[in-house]
Amino acid sequence: MLSRYAEYFSKAARIIIAYSGGVDSHVLLQACSDFFQHEDRKKLYAVHIHHGLMPDADHWSSHCEQICKTLKIPFKMIRVNVPKIKGESLEATARTQRYLSFSKLMKKNDVLLTAHHQDDQAETCLLQFLRGAGIKGLSAMPSIIPFSEGYLIRPLLDTSRKEILSYAKACYLDWVEDQSNVDTRFTRNFLRHQVIPLLNSRWPNIGKAINRVAHHCSETTLLIAELAKLDLNNAQGTQTNTLSCAKLLKLSFERQKNALRHWLHQQKIPLPSAAKLSHILTDVIQARPDRNPIVSWANFEARKYQNNLYVIEKRKPFDSKQTFSWNMKKDLTLPDVGILHVEPTVGQELKSSSKNVTVKFRTGGEKCRLPNQKIHRPLKKLLQEWKVPPWERDRIPLIFIDHELAMVVGYCICEGFQAKREEKGIAVGLIPLK
Repeated sequence: MLSRYAEYFSKAARIIIAYSGGVDSHVLLQACSDFFQHEDRKKLYAVHIHHGLMPDADHWSSHCEQICKTLKIPFKMIRVNVPKIKGESLEATARTQRYLSFSKLMKKNDVLLTAHHQDDQAETCLLQFLRGAGIKGLSAMPSIIPFSEGYLIRPLLDTSRKEILSYAKACYLDWVEDQSNVDTRFTRNFLRHQVIPLLNSRWPNIGKAINRVAHHCSETTLLIAELAKLDLNNAQGTQTNTLSCAKLLKLSFERQKNALRHWLHQQKIPLPSAAKLSHILTDVIQARPDRNPIVSWANFEARKYQNNLYVIEKRKPFDSKQTFSWNMKKDLTLPDVGILHVEPTVGQELKSSSKNVTVKFRTGGEKCRLPNQKIHRPLKKLLQEWKVPPWERDRIPLIFIDHELAMVVGYCICEGFQAKREEKGIAVGLIPLK
């Protein structure tokens, strides 16, 4: 059970056991106590998360501490606050807080062990099925995944609840019982105590069968991820963090969806609904050049510009008419845009000036004379040539010296405003708001 993960254990500074005090985690704790000997045993570290949601929570943590003392395994109890979040079950919120606590605790190459078993896997797969999940959801829980600074391993996934209970009784283990686990108002408990036993009465090996489904789906997930990686490598846009609409359209509709899902996942952007995803592929990617379609979900928007697909965070309403006086010596905060950061330089950058310096934004009609050119050109045309997306143009800081455009921050310093070789100047950059 544990030997297959020896490579990860050998590199870990600590092997953290998520210990709730229930029979599953107690069996895992005992198994680790028996398996790890000598130097490796010093890596063991049991952590109990105290949610404070049940009347017996203090008793459970005391029980866990006493068991660890008996086994001579270092013990840590962490108290967490479980807030009530509208639209989310208390169970889900508690799970989120629990994993957040573990992630903060972990260091490089640490291993976190949890006691999820075969029956948990079957319940998770069924829950995902009932929610209409795809292949990835039906894969349920992987036995090992990167987590925080190290890895999360579930060594009991191939072990049934019946086998765990038999082991616990044979070893005379003393565990606590969480009465909420029999409350069938919770969906998982309803499946565990009513649905799965009924299925098991007709198909005695239903748990193993569902786990095979999860395993097959997991393998398929890996394959479609490899396909998505190939497609994304061939569909990169001309700008950073964009995809080429033309290249995507050479793929089948199914491969377009697959590539787009993985691209969003890579950027840690929440996936849109199936309907929204289809709208991105039809309304945005296939849009004519003169159209500016937008598909919105959560806090993000999908847009198209010059054959590139962008996914950006929604912007707050912005007043492009605001003006800021500036002494060119200190950083300048631009509300809803970012911080105009300055550093002293000599030559090449924007020359310092004691004249009237203001920072504005594009309102229309601005002109700029590019370095070594004789005529002023409309800023609108220059932004088009620089391939700046329309939604970004009105948020580019413009530095004016004596009412003349001196710098388009991030793009150019206008003719006559560059510091000469030995002349003092400032390097100006924009730090976007997070």
